[in-house]
Amino acid sequence: MAEKRGLEQQSLINQYNTAGVLEIFFNEKWTRVTTKDFRAFNGPRRITEPTYAELGNVVVPMRTYEYHGPVYTWGTNNVVDFSDTGSIEKNDVWEKARKISENRG
Repeated sequence: MAEKRGLEQQSLINQYNTAGVLEIFFNEKWTRVTTKDFRAFNGPRRITEPTYAELGNVVVPMRTYEYHGPVYTWGTNNVVDFSDTGSIEKNDVWEKARKISENRG
């Protein structure tokens, strides 16, 4: 098995359905985000997912609910208090990922 390298040194905790549509309330509208941004957003969050899955049936009722789980600093399992700041809880891991992304183009 290969050794993990780079920013992701630990397995991130996700206490919700990561296959659902993950959204945050940012700039006065609901915006779809990745699971890393969803778990680190310190503000209103919601998930939209099917109520059930049935093989061959793509028309199923959907349910949307607000998520009130823990807020983590970006890319870690460090829990922070909910303060409804409406921003992502940033840290050194976030800064490194941002710099790598900027260098790529």
